[in-house]
Amino acid sequence: MADKSTMAVDYSLGQLERVRATSLYVATKLGDLLNDIVVVGGLVPSLIVDQTSLPEGTEVHSGTHDLDLGLALALLDHERYRAISQRLREAGFSPDVNEQGNPTRQRWRVRSPDATVTVDFLIPPSRPSDQGGALRNLEVDFAAFIISGLRLAFLDRQTVRLSGKTIFGNRPSGTCRSAVQAPSWR
Repeated sequence: MADKSTMAVDYSLGQLERVRATSLYVATKLGDLLNDIVVVGGLVPSLIVDQTSLPEGTEVHSGTHDLDLGLALALLDHERYRAISQRLREAGFSPDVNEQGNPTRQRWRVRSPDATVTVDFLIPPSRPSDQGGALRNLEVDFAAFIISGLRLAFLDRQTVRLSGKTIFGNRPSGTCRSAVQAPSWR
């Protein structure tokens, strides 16, 4: 996986807003496929809990550096994951590279004039031999980390409406394509 920070001081509000703007951008590009995608990871707390209306003395969520997208197994049917990779390519996303310059098929990036944001793709196991942390190859340059508990994120989730500007500074038109699924907290 991408280098993950372990301390709240490693995160910034600006980076969190860029990741949120990237999530909005992805939602506008993947619209009809969003029922088979769930946002997981560090962005979720800021999506489901309004950070501006927390009780006094409550710390806000520290943030995130990237967008983590869980892919439902249903996307394997009829190779519907190809629509995801095609639309993301058309939207300016491409596989990222690691510190050694090697492609990372499970982590893609998008570059706006102001920032670069990465997206990690995750998928639940689908075969008895699947091991958590391994890669599921979907295409030559598109893969997802196999995450054992990811199926739980699809069992109890909520739709979160996003608004504002995308990472490219555009305001999406319409609301049906600017929502993402995130796990519920109960």
